[in-house]
Amino acid sequence: MPTVCDANHTDNGVRLPAIGFGLRRTVRSVVDFLLFSSTFVGIAGVGMVYTSCLIQRLEPLVPVLAIMMLVPFSVYNMNRKTDEEEDSINRQDRYSFTKRFEKPLFYGALLAYLAAVLIAAIYGPVAILVTLVPLIAGIFYSMPILPSCLGYRRLKEIPVMKNLVVGGSWSLILVFLPVVANGSPVTMETGLCLLFFFTYAFIASSLPDMRDREGDALAGVRTIPVLIGVHRTKGVLGLMNWTTACVVVMLGIAATIPPFIAALYTGAHVYTQCCITSFGRINQHDLICDILSDGQFLIIGLVIFLFQGSILPLI
Repeated sequence: MPTVCDANHTDNGVRLPAIGFGLRRTVRSVVDFLLFSSTFVGIAGVGMVYTSCLIQRLEPLVPVLAIMMLVPFSVYNMNRKTDEEEDSINRQDRYSFTKRFEKPLFYGALLAYLAAVLIAAIYGPVAILVTLVPLIAGIFYSMPILPSCLGYRRLKEIPVMKNLVVGGSWSLILVFLPVVANGSPVTMETGLCLLFFFTYAFIASSLPDMRDREGDALAGVRTIPVLIGVHRTKGVLGLMNWTTACVVVMLGIAATIPPFIAALYTGAHVYTQCCITSFGRINQHDLICDILSDGQFLIIGLVIFLFQGSILPLI
């Protein structure tokens, strides 16, 4: 059993003060809390909708940013509850955390979505409907409410449906909520942004499926990696990523989007491809799935914000 003295050494024999070990444990605990409580996903949602506003040349309204922090936090915590069987196999650390804080997370998720809907009410019934899309999609995905005559009771039981539901629901709220809140018309940029975020969300939801293949197979959830394997899944996701990149860039040129927006599209697709390619080459799958992929637009949004404020106006 390790002792305190053991904790004062690194693997290469370098002596470290005991406070260094305690600091690492504290940092790890904070990171686990942010990830397992879905707080990080909520923060990343702010970066995603901020990027959506930039692409569509719309004002990033504070209420819209707030909604996109609350909704992912709420939906992902609710999803943790319905996916306990898979998590108990795939992510025992996250499962232990969510079971320990089951009630606070559940009631926090309910209150967060209620707050998001109340904020959306500022902009009218259409904004409320758009805000409810991920919740409605999540209910049909996770709950056994489909007619038994279909042969499936939940959307998650239908092959590949998880990724389609995630891609469709998140791209809709990310793209159309800023449009509705700003009272703006649907434009070519709206269509490009919708395709862009659908592809991102589809791929981002598929990366954890590669990590969680064993648990999903045992639970009867037929994800893409369960059906065709991890290697082929990486090929499919890569093809999807670059096909979307080509379509978005070509249509964007035809729509005369600003050069910086075209560079943003290109950079985001390169970033996504790096996440796909790194899976299997880097052993830290949680780092790729939970931080680098989910936090992609948190990083991009922060860079854009700093670039906008200190170098030149982008819009």
